[in-house]
Amino acid sequence: MPSRIPNTLKPVFTARFVKFCTVGFSGVFVNLGFLLLFADILDIQINIASALAIEISILSNFVINELWTFRDRRGNGTIMARGAQFNLVSLLGAFVQWSVFVTLNVFAFLLLASSEVVDQYWSQAGDGFWPRFIHPIVEPPPVGNFKYLSQLVGIGVATFWNFLVNFNWTWSGRSAGGEND
Repeated sequence: MPSRIPNTLKPVFTARFVKFCTVGFSGVFVNLGFLLLFADILDIQINIASALAIEISILSNFVINELWTFRDRRGNGTIMARGAQFNLVSLLGAFVQWSVFVTLNVFAFLLLASSEVVDQYWSQAGDGFWPRFIHPIVEPPPVGNFKYLSQLVGIGVATFWNFLVNFNWTWSGRSAGGEND
């Protein structure tokens, strides 16, 4: 491994990171499937649907990572403690993912909607920074299926944070051998 890579980033260049990404890839399907269920089938507001889908995929990813990716790094803690740590780490990743989701939906709306529709949307927000900041959260702009691309980009942005912190904290126990850290 090249010595120019900082020690904190070296775990990204391992087979374990590939496993973590594979688990994350399965989580994408869980995430998007539940987004479809909540937003399109149950008609839950898309920002709430996104947050719920993120949490369900976090729980799914923990179980698979516990059983496969980090099975040799469990250390002395309990599965409940690791689950709590994983969820705590994932909260910031989830917030990053959700923020990217909301932001990209706003940009897509600004780029794809007519100026009249955009003006009408923002006129409902009120004047000032805070009303315009909050409006896309409580009344998301209509972006159709673009919401799925926004969710995917958010997932990608959060992946590196989640792996590195979980590697160094949640499953910080040393390998029992055989795994490449």
